[in-house]
Amino acid sequence: MPALQNVFVLVASVLIFFLLVRWLEKQIVFHPSRYPEGLWQPEVFGVQARDVTFQTTGNLQLHGWYISHPEARGQILMCHGNAGNVGDRLELLSLLHERVPAHLFIFDYRGYGRSDGRPSEKGVYEDAVAAFDWLQRETPDLPIMVHGHSLGAAVAVDLATRRPVDGLLLESPFSNAKDMARLMFGKLPMHWLSSMQWANDVKIKDLRMPKIFLHGSQDVTIPIDLGKKLFHSAPSPKEFVAIDGADHNNLYVADDQAYFSAFSRLLDQSIAHHAMSSSGSEMMRGAAAATTPESK
Repeated sequence: MPALQNVFVLVASVLIFFLLVRWLEKQIVFHPSRYPEGLWQPEVFGVQARDVTFQTTGNLQLHGWYISHPEARGQILMCHGNAGNVGDRLELLSLLHERVPAHLFIFDYRGYGRSDGRPSEKGVYEDAVAAFDWLQRETPDLPIMVHGHSLGAAVAVDLATRRPVDGLLLESPFSNAKDMARLMFGKLPMHWLSSMQWANDVKIKDLRMPKIFLHGSQDVTIPIDLGKKLFHSAPSPKEFVAIDGADHNNLYVADDQAYFSAFSRLLDQSIAHHAMSSSGSEMMRGAAAATTPESK
């Protein structure tokens, strides 16, 4: 009987430990700020942002800001990192609007800012799809390049496997969840118990749109080696830009010229990719029409 009790205690302890790890991983990965935390007056930064609400396939209501540009040549969908909310990105939004001729759309994942729900890996992927669909309906004729920062880079990569993204700008990205777990916990095999994959290095192998990778040489949150690992997994066309002396969140401050010129280059490449994709679609439709028998 004591042996049976010992087995029961062991099994219960393992189960509790497993559940604790699953709970802790979400606390480690997601750090949302709910409204009214953060900055919610875009006009203070000279930004005229339109409040947008849209729904996911699961009928969650999400919130974002749409910033139109009078000379837009394309549009940028922005997937932010794991902390805060859209209000924490107002300075960057202001500078992008000033220096890059594109409409901007930034949104909060479920559980962030004014968006409903609670975040999860699967959930934030779905949120990005809903944001892309809203933006494509809003301005269907302009190319869409996607910017993802940190965790948002993983969201951007996943989105590009599901929707016709014209360009990917990945800022401070990482390879996968296992590599991040090893970075955080060393030899402890925490990744064996994790429910999260964030398999960017696998997903990116089939993405043929133009891609630019930005990474700070002194990034202590996600070391540049993990960004380079993801870069090496990606097919061409691609470019890696190392910002000398930059950490995880200050790339556009450390070298604004290198940072914003990367956005401009990718915008040009996205426009070309969109034009090529559109012409290819037209040719396919024309060929299909030519081979379809006429109705009598």
